[in-house]
Amino acid sequence: MNKLHLAALPLILFLLAFFYAPLAVLAYYSIIEEDGGYGLDNYIELFRDPAYLKVVLYSVAIAGQTTLATLLLSLPAAYYIAIHSRGPEKAALLVAMITPFWIDFLLRALAIKNIMYLLDLREGYASMMAGMVYDYLPYMFLPVYASLSGIRESLLQAARALGAGPLHIATKIILPLALPGIVAGSILVFLMSMTEYVIPALLGGTQGFTIGTLIYYLFLSGDKWGQGSALTLLITTTLLIATLILSRRRTIQ
Repeated sequence: MNKLHLAALPLILFLLAFFYAPLAVLAYYSIIEEDGGYGLDNYIELFRDPAYLKVVLYSVAIAGQTTLATLLLSLPAAYYIAIHSRGPEKAALLVAMITPFWIDFLLRALAIKNIMYLLDLREGYASMMAGMVYDYLPYMFLPVYASLSGIRESLLQAARALGAGPLHIATKIILPLALPGIVAGSILVFLMSMTEYVIPALLGGTQGFTIGTLIYYLFLSGDKWGQGSALTLLITTTLLIATLILSRRRTIQ
């Protein structure tokens, strides 16, 4: 074992203890049936009961809307800060964008809840989406900003000198160069928001029954550890496979 292997050993041990070992425990509980035997009844029940599929599709929709909303908000701001702002203005804008997210995640969710109450908006879809977009905005903004910061103003000036209009510059220059950040940010936001529990529980009300809420119910309220483990393992495995496929495609391209 060389020095590089030794340097990676703490990380490997950490992942084994806090990621792979819990997955192994979930896999064990997922095959324990109600009569104490072993089998795939918990997995079969997930596919047989349409209520589970409904919750999964709803969570996918919420995650997709959150991803799209954070992208639409992040792209113009990241473009202006990365390309058009200079010196103290750029530093001030970056600080203004990042500083709110130094506050604890739960405190931010509670702050959004209080703001919704002041606006006479109680728990529901609108409050939940506001909380989701607010909390996951930096995970989209920072990768997009990192990609756009590599664009030089001279490149855009050359495109204008050659007769390119604003739409052509946006679609042929800016978006292709920003694509790596858009893909990275979209993967981060989608994966995390799909299994989010705290925000739907605090702000969603009756509209907040997502995958995270369902898993919480199966484990702690419904005492259905087998089905909860099976659902958690299926979602985790599916998201990992999807992430690996997307990452591989981006590497090949």
